[in-house]
Amino acid sequence: MHNIKLHYHTKIKDISYETGQNLMQILQAQGIAVTAPCGGNGICGKCRVKIINVGVTNACTYLPDMDIEVVLPGQRESKILSHQHTNILKLPFEPPPLAQALECPIGLAIDIGTTSIVFYWISLITGIGIKSVGISNPQAKYGADVISRINYCSNEEQLFTLQKELVDAINKQINSFSISEGVAIENIAKISVSANTTMLHLLAGVNPVAIALAPFKAPFTESKKFKPHHLGIHAHKEADIDLLPSISAYVGADIVSGLASLQPPANIKNYLFIDIGTNGEVALATQEQIYCCATAAGPAFEGASIFCGMGALDGAISVYNENGYQTISDKKPIGICGSGLLDIVASMLEKGILMSEGMLCDDYVIASYDVSGNGEAIVIKPTDIREVQLAKSAIYTGIKLLMIEAGMSFEQLDVVYLAGGFGNYLNPDSAIKVGLLPKEVSGKIITVGNTSGTGAVLHTL
Repeated sequence: MHNIKLHYHTKIKDISYETGQNLMQILQAQGIAVTAPCGGNGICGKCRVKIINVGVTNACTYLPDMDIEVVLPGQRESKILSHQHTNILKLPFEPPPLAQALECPIGLAIDIGTTSIVFYWISLITGIGIKSVGISNPQAKYGADVISRINYCSNEEQLFTLQKELVDAINKQINSFSISEGVAIENIAKISVSANTTMLHLLAGVNPVAIALAPFKAPFTESKKFKPHHLGIHAHKEADIDLLPSISAYVGADIVSGLASLQPPANIKNYLFIDIGTNGEVALATQEQIYCCATAAGPAFEGASIFCGMGALDGAISVYNENGYQTISDKKPIGICGSGLLDIVASMLEKGILMSEGMLCDDYVIASYDVSGNGEAIVIKPTDIREVQLAKSAIYTGIKLLMIEAGMSFEQLDVVYLAGGFGNYLNPDSAIKVGLLPKEVSGKIITVGNTSGTGAVLHTL
């Protein structure tokens, strides 16, 4: 018998099980509701759960054979999965030619963000996702934003350093997957990479300095195809490594992938697509054309420039309201991630603790040192408010300029799609209260998950 430590509705439950059933069957036998519209066939992705030290995977395709710790999605996460399944393009599965020559062909889709990297593993026999894993971008030590990393590339040696950080991180995940799943690295038949323009250049080993200099032209925006030996990435020697195309220096493959992966209902004519991360990219899609821009949102919503900020990792305060705070994986709080930060600032405004112009006289304590997970008080400082003001004003300005360019009003928008790590989990009401999004789109906001990663997955299939 093995044990499952289950995080479920802010409670922890221990479940004993015998091997032979998938995780969804084990949980359902215990009366734990697991949504599976596809009948447990691994297609819809709505039964995805987080397994500590393994990653995110479909409960219906995961066969546990050891003691594990499982975190079920909360209400907000379930809503995101539902919206993602509903609004994402459905394509027929067509495995690449190399996959047909392998016994157990595997595809890998990678979304390289400025702050984090997400890996999606896919069976190229069935087209079903095996699991996904998110890690911090190891380049962060060289700067929190793309401009800092571009500035670091003052010579070929330093460019190679940043490239090696990405390649080493990718190879580490490939090796880990090979060991944990018992699959030879030579079975990796295709790799697709979506990222902002700068990250694509750094992975390719192409100096991105021109991106930061007028007239801000990227050395390349078209798609690129490599073999593993070109980049030093571990895979079958004949595997294709595809870097997806960008639009411009600051509107990258992450936005191209996101827009391409969306399939809005027929009644949606005009919509905003916003990917909020360290770089905030905005697209306005009308019946005639698509307008795009990028905004220097900064790393506030990724936690990098906030005193107690952190990424969306275990122990991060991700929700804050009149009932208190919630943390990721229900761990003791050790910091604040972007969605929690937005909730906190909105709450402070509502309570009059924070003035409309952003004045905060003293530190605002969210969790005292005696209840935190690191022995330190979790606080909001006046400088944090300034960071939020800069980030939200940049994004709102980008939205407003696109609307002006298209000659449209906010009332003409049918829907606003929010993507990206931060966009996934933000509370739309909080976003409107702080002025990140216009009040006219209240009730029209849909979170669609990591569409950059979704686009890379679709390209891999």
